[in-house]
Amino acid sequence: MSSVFIWEQDYFRPVVCISATLISFLFYHFITNSGNLYNKFHSKFGIIKAQEYWIHFRQITGFIFLGGIPFLTGLIILREKISAYGLSIAVGRDVLYYIVILSVIIISINYFASKSPFNQKKYPLIKTKIWSVKLLIISSLGWIIYLLAYEFLFRGFLLFTCIQSFGIWPAIIINIMVYSLAHIPQGLNEAAGAVPFGLILCFIAVLSGTIWPAFLLHVILAISNEWFSIRNNPEITLRLSSSDQSKII
Repeated sequence: MSSVFIWEQDYFRPVVCISATLISFLFYHFITNSGNLYNKFHSKFGIIKAQEYWIHFRQITGFIFLGGIPFLTGLIILREKISAYGLSIAVGRDVLYYIVILSVIIISINYFASKSPFNQKKYPLIKTKIWSVKLLIISSLGWIIYLLAYEFLFRGFLLFTCIQSFGIWPAIIINIMVYSLAHIPQGLNEAAGAVPFGLILCFIAVLSGTIWPAFLLHVILAISNEWFSIRNNPEITLRLSSSDQSKII
């Protein structure tokens, strides 16, 4: 009976990996959902700027915790080379075809989805009614650094470690489950949508052996959704300069 509770050495890597993934997300989630911390932003910057700066803060916090904790865990505790987590640069030509096709599909879906009242109510995350080009660039850069950490965590650290421990399909299933659970705070639609999108990102990560195609597709998803949401929302204006009063078409 006591043999049931014997610790096997093979358990170490996946247990550390999954634990670090959960710890990373918990740190990020509770810091970026702190009412007290948001109230400090509100009192310091005012209601409009506080919401904008809060989104930037969430993206930077995501980069630090979602990327930093698994990165340090892999190097210090698991003592793996960083290339073991999908950070190699080489990408095959067949993967490039997938990227192009999926990018066209993602952009097309976002264009039409951005016209829906549901999407316009939720996006863009920054709720200012007047967007400058500077804000558009800063927001896009925020998405890029946030999603770099996000994809390193899910499609790099978690996926490739679990592949070594369990094989491809168990690793993909674990990845999709955790990825979908991470989207529950964003509502049922995003949690459900994370399943097929997570499967696509896992597939292309395994096919390429890197996180970069998944990262690129995720960036295209986020930024095109934001840009189309700004473009198609009649209540939002994008100004080229401080003197420009018209919306860019």
